[in-house]
Amino acid sequence: MSTDPVQHQMIQEAMKAIAERKPGRSKLVYDKARRTIVAVAAGVDTPRALNITAADADMFAVITLSSQWLREQWPQVEKDGTIAVRFSSWDDGDAFTQVDLGPLPSASVVEGILSLKDAGDSAGPAPAITLAVSEPSPSDLAVFIAPNGVSYRAAALQAGRRAEVAFADVQPELATRRSGILETTILRDKSVLCLGVGTGGALAAIELAKCGVGRFVLVDRDRLSVGNVVRHPGGISQVGRFKVHVLRDLIHDKNPDAEVRAFPVDLNYDSQEKLKELIDEADVVICGTDNRPSKLLVNRLCVEANVPAVYGGAFRRAYGGQVQRVHPRKSPCFECFVAAMPEEASDVEISSAADAADIAYSDRPVAVEPGLSLDVLPIANMVTKLALMELVADKETSLSILKKDYDAPWYLWLNKPEPGTQYASLPPLSESSDEMTINRWYGIYFDRDTACPVCGDFFSAIASNYGLDLASLGSLPSAPEKG
Repeated sequence: MSTDPVQHQMIQEAMKAIAERKPGRSKLVYDKARRTIVAVAAGVDTPRALNITAADADMFAVITLSSQWLREQWPQVEKDGTIAVRFSSWDDGDAFTQVDLGPLPSASVVEGILSLKDAGDSAGPAPAITLAVSEPSPSDLAVFIAPNGVSYRAAALQAGRRAEVAFADVQPELATRRSGILETTILRDKSVLCLGVGTGGALAAIELAKCGVGRFVLVDRDRLSVGNVVRHPGGISQVGRFKVHVLRDLIHDKNPDAEVRAFPVDLNYDSQEKLKELIDEADVVICGTDNRPSKLLVNRLCVEANVPAVYGGAFRRAYGGQVQRVHPRKSPCFECFVAAMPEEASDVEISSAADAADIAYSDRPVAVEPGLSLDVLPIANMVTKLALMELVADKETSLSILKKDYDAPWYLWLNKPEPGTQYASLPPLSESSDEMTINRWYGIYFDRDTACPVCGDFFSAIASNYGLDLASLGSLPSAPEKG
């Protein structure tokens, strides 16, 4: 609003008259050009008088302040009377969010001051935003409850104009939205290890953060490139950063209290000792790597550690995808899957030059053929759902009724009848209810390979095939069991 004393007095008189439902000497007019309210003397002909649309009514900037931060700083506020606070400025000054609320501030950050005095009483150069905290009236809705139990309201001036103030109690408000499905703290102590945080892995991690998972470990060697941005949740402003660091910030932006550890390292046999350590600490492993060697390595380490794992992957150009969940020595492992269905295991989307090089078993280059983000989303969602089912497996929740619906070891999804594949002749989705079509999940059952070198009795199978006596071979290596 205007800082002109005459205008200020006229506005107050007009507002009082409106509140008392009495005629006044002034009336309020919204000046669209200046985006503010002014008062004019009664009888003045103005075409703008009370010509306020629904959009115009939202005339004040909104300033959001963290209640948790203010509680922590309250002793200093009481001692000094003021405290500095920084805000991200959004949408040409229409919204200001306290920088401490999240890890991704705006490119434009403005300085503010919070005071126990009136908003206009601060000495020295006027900051961009001034907040005055005082005890509220009974009608005030946006209030802050100090550590001493006293309630306060905040009045704000932004560039000399009034602004609305909202206090954000982040974790209680997030927990309230989850409470209808999950107990608010049920996932706080759960740990998810994400190996490969490209599009699918990153999307799954963000969804689990929204669910309230408390601990994440992220492993990926790649940096975010411009080409990734059309699919990855990271944006142009983060190009050049390691994907694990981008995802760490995105997780914190959804779940500020989550513990996130990021390792920008390669997933290969050189790093397997570190991988063993990380897998042993996890409640579930999500493997979203784009090549078979890394998945085979992760599979062996997870089976040895007896940690459940979910493997997600898109077919070339993301015409479809598959998700496999492994319960060590109870369901088929990824090695069993490769042995049983080598063609399906080989049909993978190659989304980076490095991964193309990894699977180039000849001197012929492998094309990088990523699909659309919207075609990866269904696969990422299934990975998230299966991982979530593992995290709540030992809990009684409303999700428990889904156990019988998600008991298959392998799930198949198709986005389109890709030419040149066995799915090219699928009937249209609109014409079939009892045949395989696109845009439907299929749970597929197959047995463990009893001769699997990772989860089966490999040596007994070899001995049987070749007529060998195992006792004569002495001590044989075996995979360690996790208690």
